[in-house]
Amino acid sequence: MQPFFAQFSMDFRYLIYEEANLFNTSFSDIFQSFDSDISFQLANQSPPFLHIENPGIQMVSINRNEGRSFQKKQIQEMYTRLRKHEIKNTILNKSEPYIKITVIKNQNLLNPTEQIEYFINQFGMIGSIKNADSEDVIIGRQEKLENYQGQLIFPNDIILKESERLISRIHCKIIFKDFFRKKTSLLPLYQKTLCELRLPYNIISKIQSYLEEPKDCYVQDIGSVFGTHIKVNRNYSAMKKYQQYSIGSETTIQILEIHNLGSEQKPKDQEFERLISKLRNAKYKCSLQGLDLKHYDRTLLVDQSFDQILTNLKCYKVPFIVIKFGGSGVTDHNQNIFFAKDFSTVFSIGRGNENNVRINSNTISRKQTRFRFNLKENNWEIADGSQEKESANGTWMQLQKIQERDQKLESQIHPLKHQSEIKISEYILKIELFKGNQQEKTRLEFMKSFL
Repeated sequence: MQPFFAQFSMDFRYLIYEEANLFNTSFSDIFQSFDSDISFQLANQSPPFLHIENPGIQMVSINRNEGRSFQKKQIQEMYTRLRKHEIKNTILNKSEPYIKITVIKNQNLLNPTEQIEYFINQFGMIGSIKNADSEDVIIGRQEKLENYQGQLIFPNDIILKESERLISRIHCKIIFKDFFRKKTSLLPLYQKTLCELRLPYNIISKIQSYLEEPKDCYVQDIGSVFGTHIKVNRNYSAMKKYQQYSIGSETTIQILEIHNLGSEQKPKDQEFERLISKLRNAKYKCSLQGLDLKHYDRTLLVDQSFDQILTNLKCYKVPFIVIKFGGSGVTDHNQNIFFAKDFSTVFSIGRGNENNVRINSNTISRKQTRFRFNLKENNWEIADGSQEKESANGTWMQLQKIQERDQKLESQIHPLKHQSEIKISEYILKIELFKGNQQEKTRLEFMKSFL
């Protein structure tokens, strides 16, 4: 089948949107959902027309007075067929919103061995050969498979070839629907409240723009074996319990427990000191940081489990985080507890001796990763590198939490921002989000003068 072709100029699209005497509102909405260049012809005393060059699709004449319902039906059918891949999505219109994905093979970004660009418009991946029934952009190593009826199924939009099978057949997906959303999306509670306020339309519109759900796109791991990672930048972002991070060459950071401040907690007392003394017992193989340990004895009494001690420590106004390090360059696999006794304290991980946690590996930077307790946000946060410079190989958050990874479950969706980076094995996927080039409204007034 020939590629879908429907070319209009943006000038005519403006007319479709603005000129109610030419088209009714519902017909305008159909065109508004179309992702194509629009061109048109105006003859003297002749109605404008839309021309589609594709086998099986006839020319549609847009007439002011006749055939509107039939025309709308044809446009809707074309839209549906494009979504079902009966018409190939091959046109990138940069005046409309779009997403660019640059796939780089090899983590050495200065000398990549392979670099390919992909583009997503509101219909999906441009030029994709995927014929599986999925509106999302699917990424994996499976090129094709045969179903029980002997038909060939192409499940992925982006195919990442991997000889060692560190990439799953169907690995992760990009959920892009909201990014291209044209209608306002509000939570039901907000929508109901606005309907009852009976305010002027212009005020309602401003409130809606403030309350509207974000027009984000998202990445989600689809139960892969070795995980999908999102890059952490030099700005701090929140840490959550059971998250895992990757640094250097296969070095992992697992968040086993997070304790923040609460309203019913109490200040430190003698019981707090006894609990810290118990943690210093060699049985627990636990490293404590953030406290002046000279004030705490090393007790020989062991009458509580490690988890019981942590539960009791949560009664105090001393935030802490429990982290386990593993993999390359880690000398031990002990649990590390970091206490935010001083809320301005920043803990660091790296190859240099000045770090709180030293990891002896050439793939780890001298200042690899930082984390801290943010009193204002009442949460623990993590950032890559130092304040002045990012690390060489990055700090990467795995989308799946520890239990999800072990059970090969889907991760939660994670929002993507402009220039977000995703890591899958040795591939880096750089995401760029473009809102499109909006033409000035003065052009509309210019075109109206010809009608």
